[in-house]
Amino acid sequence: MLNKSMWYTILTIACVGFIVLSIGFYQAIVVTTAVNPQPAAKTEVLQVTPALTKLPSKNANSFKVLILGDSVAKGTGDEKNKGFSGYLQENLKNSTPKDIVVDNAGVDGLESIGLLEQLQSRKLDRTISDSDFILVSIGGNDIRSILTMNDLAKEDQFKVRMDSYLANLKLTMKTIRTTNPKSIVIFLGLYNPYETASSVEDTRLLNTWNYNTQLLVEQDGKAIFIPTHDLLKFNLARYISKDGLHPNSAGYQAISNRISQSVEAIITGS
Repeated sequence: MLNKSMWYTILTIACVGFIVLSIGFYQAIVVTTAVNPQPAAKTEVLQVTPALTKLPSKNANSFKVLILGDSVAKGTGDEKNKGFSGYLQENLKNSTPKDIVVDNAGVDGLESIGLLEQLQSRKLDRTISDSDFILVSIGGNDIRSILTMNDLAKEDQFKVRMDSYLANLKLTMKTIRTTNPKSIVIFLGLYNPYETASSVEDTRLLNTWNYNTQLLVEQDGKAIFIPTHDLLKFNLARYISKDGLHPNSAGYQAISNRISQSVEAIITGS
């Protein structure tokens, strides 16, 4: 009888221990799989279209698009000589019966300070004021020369360049909004055309640059950040032109498709 009682006691203790162990194991899983609420700066943030309402177009019969920035904005590298001016116009026609009118003010080699000076000259004020969408590609020339430096100099110069670039970008957005507070600004993130030969450190710096750019751009409330790094990094052979730097026709089409998908709901009001 004593032995039987002892066995019941041991069995009860074992069951309780198993239950406690299971609860602890479950809690450990919950803790270790929880999402980190603070994203790492080196993480590339994917584009999410903000909750924008239907675009209040000033133009009854057309949507006007202004393209600003560097050689990528201009369309350099496209063997068909279309770039965003051509492909965006074609894509957006599928979302509206209105005419799509595109003005391209892109300049080869332009850095962020050059774009700011271009806007502050006020020569584009009328075009900016009339635009429903303003596409901006800038920053590639600000960061490109850093990637050729040694790691120590690269880290120091990166901070200096990024701070200067972000200051210029902040003033650029302010200048645009002073002239046109209602247009949708579409900002292109940077890609790395040298991805296959780049170090882990180069990728970290590029992601940090894109991350901080996105944070600043989306503070505007009517601006959309479009990432391009994830789109091009596994398709360099398909999407980079023979110059090894700019998108080719297929590359511009791929980015244009992403832009069009992001603004379709804004155009249609759905």
